[in-house]
Formats: sequence, structure tokens, C-alpha cells
Amino acid sequence: MSIAADTVPSALAVSRWQRWIASGRGRWLGVLVSIALTCALLVPDPGPWASLRHGAFDAYQTYFPRTRQSAPAVIIAIDEASLARVGQWPWPRDTLAQLMTRLAARKPAAIGIDIIFAEPDRVSPDRLAEVFRARDPLVAERLARLRPHDELLAASFKSAPVVLGVAGTNQPTGISHIYAPSRQTGASAPLRRFNGELRSMPELDRAAAGHGLLNADPDRGVVRRVPLAAFIGDNPILSLTMECLRVAAGEVLFTLNSGAQGLSSVGIGDIAVPTQHDGSLWVHYSPHDPARFVSAADVMEGRDDPSLIEQKIALIGVTGLGLVDQQITSRGERIPGLEIHAQVLENIFDNALLRRPEWARFAEALTFALLAAVVVIGVPRVRPRRSVCIPFICWAVTAALGAGAYLWGRLLFDPATLIAGLNAVYGIMLSATLVAIDLDRRDLAARLATEREASARLAGELGAANRIQTRMLPRPDKVLAEEHRIEIFAHMRPALEVGGDLYDFFPLMGDRFFVLVGDVAGKGLPAAMFMAVSKALAKSSTLRETGNLENLMKVMNAEISRDNPEELFVTLIALIIDLRTGALNYCNAGHEPPLLVRRDGESQILNDGGGPPMCVMEDFPYETGTAACEPGDIIVLMSDGITEATAPGGELYGRHRIRTLMKLPGTFESDTDVVGHELLTNVKTFEAGTEPADDQTLLLVRWRAVGSVHPMNSETK
Repeated sequence: MSIAADTVPSALAVSRWQRWIASGRGRWLGVLVSIALTCALLVPDPGPWASLRHGAFDAYQTYFPRTRQSAPAVIIAIDEASLARVGQWPWPRDTLAQLMTRLAARKPAAIGIDIIFAEPDRVSPDRLAEVFRARDPLVAERLARLRPHDELLAASFKSAPVVLGVAGTNQPTGISHIYAPSRQTGASAPLRRFNGELRSMPELDRAAAGHGLLNADPDRGVVRRVPLAAFIGDNPILSLTMECLRVAAGEVLFTLNSGAQGLSSVGIGDIAVPTQHDGSLWVHYSPHDPARFVSAADVMEGRDDPSLIEQKIALIGVTGLGLVDQQITSRGERIPGLEIHAQVLENIFDNALLRRPEWARFAEALTFALLAAVVVIGVPRVRPRRSVCIPFICWAVTAALGAGAYLWGRLLFDPATLIAGLNAVYGIMLSATLVAIDLDRRDLAARLATEREASARLAGELGAANRIQTRMLPRPDKVLAEEHRIEIFAHMRPALEVGGDLYDFFPLMGDRFFVLVGDVAGKGLPAAMFMAVSKALAKSSTLRETGNLENLMKVMNAEISRDNPEELFVTLIALIIDLRTGALNYCNAGHEPPLLVRRDGESQILNDGGGPPMCVMEDFPYETGTAACEPGDIIVLMSDGITEATAPGGELYGRHRIRTLMKLPGTFESDTDVVGHELLTNVKTFEAGTEPADDQTLLLVRWRAVGSVHPMNSETK
């Protein structure tokens, strides 16, 4: 009682949200979370998952870098060697003019300068003349006659296809220049817009053949994308890379091709370079390669190979450590910004551009929805230990899709965000499944406690029924307390808690003794109840009926059949012994025939007369049989639970083993109690632990000569 009282309320006290989570093993919750995450994946880039997405894209480039195939650009590096041989930076601009002159002699297709000359050269002769004018007018006059360095540099710019760099700023500068002419197809492109600019001195600026944007916006310090075009104010401008390409191609203008989603490509002549909708390009990196670099000192001293520069785009800039910031690429390498420009040109010439089209996020959302459905459907169907295989399979599929799209289509498909979302769905589904299992366990514990309580109550009731049924059966020591002419051993063992076998014995008028053994069809409580009714009706009928046994059997049949709604039937063997003469009158109503065992061990089956079981046929004329008992003879009455006792191999005990046992020496020298116990022990040994399939009842009745005295046998339980 205490178990059920404590457990049931605790199971019912589970909160509603726990029940809701556990309903369907969390499928509804998994569906809601999957829908929410799918919608989040549809948010335009960068979206809420930029860090995860970029981490996946960086991993592609780290483990599967681009292989360099062409070399459209060469970097003229003002490196540590150049600084050591020419002098510290910044160099006088006449030195830069010499570099430009020597570089122009190698006939490059274009020269991109990643340097902004925003102020006049401080060591130019005209600037120095102002310094020396008060101290040494003669020196100042001689310096003033020299050509200014900025003029020399501008002249070198005019003699070569030079592209100067321009830096966009967010602060308005109040200056608006028109760069290379452009045209735009489609709607206005959503390009990056700068409010102002930082550019070189007007004298140098006018001498350049083009102007290119230098800006690259690192994402948390990593340069993954660079703009190919942008707006400064209302004027479109190409990046330094694309402007060098325009100048090298000899094109006067460039084209911005836009679609419904934004900018689709930047056109220069017959070349159309695909871009993201905002005009940016994902840089497809290859490892740092020193072959891209030529030292500026080598060019000035004529030690370089002119073929490395001829008809290529030369990019000039400072690469010396401490003079320029090194940029971090998607591969985690630190390289000069000039090398990023060179790699962009290689991407274009090698047709190795990385793309992340607008439909990529829709494909990712669809893939996630399908795999999430696998998780939502699959996890509740398998055991928690095995369910871990489901996300592993989904991870493998997602990673394979991402790697395959990158390697064979150069498409940027994001598996990291999908895997993180699948982990969230799997975690929720697994948690919900465990909650459901816990609730099932609680419910099962509550039901088990209730069932245990009911089982205990039923066991108590059956135990009481067993005690009542056992005490209803007569005890030889009480019935035969004053009668020494007959001995009886009685035993009944139900197959279940209660059984359907019955026996009864009591004296009749005229020195007669009545013995009855019966077996109700079936086992358990219904059979036990019908057994009690049958025993009571049989005894009352016997005590009322003063005629012969045939009439008694008919009366018993009628009485037992009267109230029998379940239409059960009962087999009976009834016999009457004349205690003076040993004459035996018996009738068998479908029961196991009794054995009459003589003192010499020979046995006789009493199988005369009889009829069908009780409650089968109304008013059946039962016939009786007779036999004569000699002093000491034993009548063995049993139910079929004895003869049909089964060994582990399936063999039945049978009647012949009883007859053999009764022939053993010393059997008739022992009282019936000893004989009965030996017979039951033999049956139990034969069963060898096999549970009996039917109730087992055994009665041994021994008639003794008139006047004989023998101690009473006690009831055997």
C-alpha cells in the first residue's frame, strides 16, 4: 500500500511542459526547433551564423588550397633587401621615378601602385631650397634650379600605364572625383559606399592612367573577401586589381551588371568577373609563393629577369616587415596585401573564382530541413545508445556535400552551421526521448505498484481461499476418531493457489461409509468455487438420499446442474463400503477409475458401471459396480493430475507406476499414511521439478476386519 501511495502521486505530479515535451518522444518540439533553425538559415548573409560559416570556408582553403597555375601579376616588392641596398623608407621620389622608368622599360601591361603619395616629397630640391635659403643662398639657388622630385615621378607615371591607389574613408572629404567611366545594366547595385577618399597629390594623380580602390574589410582580422567595385560618394570605382586589368586591356570604361539580387558581375571588355551581390569577391587562396615577388632593388640595378614582368601586371608596394601590416588570409597565413591583389588576378585568369550564390542559403536550409526530419523521425525510434549514429550519418552527409561543392564546383556550401543546427535538434530530441523514457518509467512504476498492490490483495484473497478450501476438506483423524474398521489417507495439491479437485468421506447409517473424489473442469478460482458448491451439494444429497447409489448419482447430477451459469462439469467417483462385510458399491461419473489393491500386491481396476460427468446429461441413469474387499486391501482413488504428471521429457506418470509401487515389499505392513507419502514422493521425483499441469488428489482407503484396531492416520497437507 505504501509503495503505491508514494509512487502514483509522484508520477502524476509531472509538470505539463514535461508531458508536452515527452509527447511523441519530443517530435513536436523537434519540428518546432527545426522550423525555427531553417528560417534562421534563410537570413541573408552574413546572418547570425557568420562565424561558423566562415570557419567552414576557411577549413576548405586550409586543407584544399588552390593550386597556382598562371602568373598574370608580379609583385615589385620594396622589401628588406631593397631597403638595405637603396636606403630607408620612404625613398626620395626621384628614386621611385628611376624605379618606374626601369620598370616601364620592361613593358608591363599595367603598373599598380599600392602607395598613396598624399604629401609632397620632403627631400625634393625645391623643398630643400626653402630650408637652405637663409643659411646658404647659393646652395638654395642651385637646388631651386633642379627639377622637383614629384615632377620627375609624375613624368615617369605618364610614360607608363600606371594605376594609383585610392583609399576610401567614412569621413566626408568634400572632394568628388570622377574615375574611369562606367555604365550600369539593371537596377542600382548595392555596392559598398565610402563618404570620402584619400588619394595622391593632384600632380601625381593627374599623371596616372587609372585609379583603383585599395580597401579590403577584414572580418575579425581575416581577409576573406575583397571588393571589386565600390562607390566613393556617388562615383563608382574599381578595385586596384580590376583597374589594373582595365588599363592592361586598354578599355576606356567598365560595366556593372546588376540583377534582381544585386551586382552579378563586373565587365571589362569581353571579360565579365562574377561577384557577390555587394560587388565583393571571395578570394580563393593558394599558399604563399615567393615566386610572385621581385625585389625592387634588383629592378633598379638590372639584376632581375625582364621576362617575369613583360606583359604582366606589376604591383608595386612596400613589403618590408615593420613598414606594412601583414594581412591574415583564410588559410591563417600572414601575407602582404599586395599578394592578395596578385591572387585575385590569378583567380580571374585561372577561372578559379569561389562563388556563394544567393540560392546557396536556400539549398542549405532545404538540406538542413531534410536531415533534421531524419533526426526528428529516427531518434525516438531507436534506443538512445544507438541514436548517436543518426547525427554522425547526418554530419558525414553534410560535410561531404560541402567538400564536394567546394572541390568540384568551387561553391561555398556551409556545413558547419547545418551540423551545429543538427546537434541542437539531436540534443533536444535526445533530451525529450530521455524525458519520455523517464516518464514511462514513472508511469510503469506507478502501474507496477498498483498491480503489486492488486496482486498482493489477490494473493491474500487466494491464500484465504486456499485455507478455506483446505479446511472444507475432511480430516481423517476427526472423521474416523471413533471408527477403527477403516483407514484413510487424503491429499489434495492444487496446481494454482486454489484448485478444482475435491474429496469427501463420512459414515452412513447401517455401518456404511461413503467416499467421494471429484475433479471440476478447469483450474483456479472458478473451479474452486464450483468445487465447493459441488462438494456441499454432493454431501447434502447423500445424507438425504436413503436409496441405492444409482438414485444418489441421479440426485447429485440434478442438484449440481441446477445453478451452473458457466456450464462447468465435474467428474466424480463415489463408493460405499459396508464396514461389516467389506462389500463395495461404486459408481464412476467420468472420473479416473480407482484401483483395488489386494494384500498380495495384485491390483484390480474398478471400472464397471458409471456414466458421463455431472452436468453433462440430465436424468442420466447411472449404473453401479460392486466388488468385495478383503481385510487389509487398499482402494486407491486419484484425479488425473496424478496419472498425467509429466516428466521433463514429456512422459506421463500413468497408472502402471502406482500398481508397481503398491507391489513393493512391506507396503501392506505400513499404515496408509506412509504408503501415501511414498506414492506422492515417487510422483514428485518423476516430475523432477516440473510444475504440475493439473490439481493432484490422492485418497487411500483401507478396510480392516471387524474388531480390528489401528491407529488413525493424520491428514497430509
